[in-house]
Amino acid sequence: MGKSDKTSKKIIKSYKKEISLLENQLTEKEETISKLKMLIDVNSVITSSLDKKRVLRTILDQTKKLIGCLKSSILLVDKETNQLIFEVLTNEEDEKFLSDIRLNIGEGIAGMVWEHGQPILVEDAQKDARFSEKADKKSDFITTSIIAVPLIANGKIIGVMEAINKVDGSFFHHLDLELFQNISVQAAVAIQNASLYDMAISDGKTQLFIHRYFQVRLDEELKRVVRYGGFLSLVMFDLDHFKSINDTYGHQFGDEVLIKVANVIKKNCRTSDVPSRFGGEEFAIMLTETNKEGAKIFGEKIRKVIEELEIEYNGKKIKVTISGGITSFPDDNPKDIQEFIEMADKSLYVSKKEGRNKITGYSPEMANEELEK
Repeated sequence: MGKSDKTSKKIIKSYKKEISLLENQLTEKEETISKLKMLIDVNSVITSSLDKKRVLRTILDQTKKLIGCLKSSILLVDKETNQLIFEVLTNEEDEKFLSDIRLNIGEGIAGMVWEHGQPILVEDAQKDARFSEKADKKSDFITTSIIAVPLIANGKIIGVMEAINKVDGSFFHHLDLELFQNISVQAAVAIQNASLYDMAISDGKTQLFIHRYFQVRLDEELKRVVRYGGFLSLVMFDLDHFKSINDTYGHQFGDEVLIKVANVIKKNCRTSDVPSRFGGEEFAIMLTETNKEGAKIFGEKIRKVIEELEIEYNGKKIKVTISGGITSFPDDNPKDIQEFIEMADKSLYVSKKEGRNKITGYSPEMANEELEK
């Protein structure tokens, strides 16, 4: 082989190395641009919506794409109990399992982040003494790697954001943490903005949505399913003998009953549902993508939980009950929300007329019922 051939091979090898390096740099730049675009998308959602659940779920969805995690969640501080609760998770199924989990300050990785206000990156959770298995046991999941960062608004920690397990099975690294912290800043802003909006559309006593907001959402959703198809159910509840409760035990105790019932309703609603205080002691819940049978199951579950409640008054345990009415689209085919609400109201009236503490689904025979609640 001549000297010139060897020189040519060296040059070609050098060029190939340069090309490979440039290709790697190009790939890295493309990935960076892609991630920046996703961050811009997150910011766009934050500025275009005040629906807290929708915004936070979008942030979590983008988080999965950005750092390649299997799951992510946002935990917020419950002001009443001063504990961390799961506000939103990437998987709505997980919300059913984890909705009742409470973490104290310093408990688990999230609790540690809340306590110290500093991010934590855990490569192998199963070998980390700080890791709490509460969530894994509830959802039948094995956590391997975790990133947890504080959500800070106005200098105060309002919650914790977590990313769980890399999709490719590897561990999280510091670049993931840096990116996750950028997202958490946006999430905290979204929570702060949405919380201010929530105050305007929520009932001050029960923290359920107000009547006016509920009607707007119900109207939007009914029009959507009429046009595109799908299921939509409306459940109305009324506390039995509430006037007597107020007269016997006082309005302060009556307020406590309302709050307890509202909490039961909230706890059993999905992110997509819209629970409201419809007026006085009456509650209305819009159940999206839920047929009549599903709505009956929901209504019965709420009724049974309320029936088992014991609310303390001067050392005594006071029991309360509720009655409910259910109507659904397309089963009952309401033409507008006025008729939809009237159908639920008539079903509720039948429940009360037939002895209270029961749930009744709408039927055509009720069309001529005169409401005398």
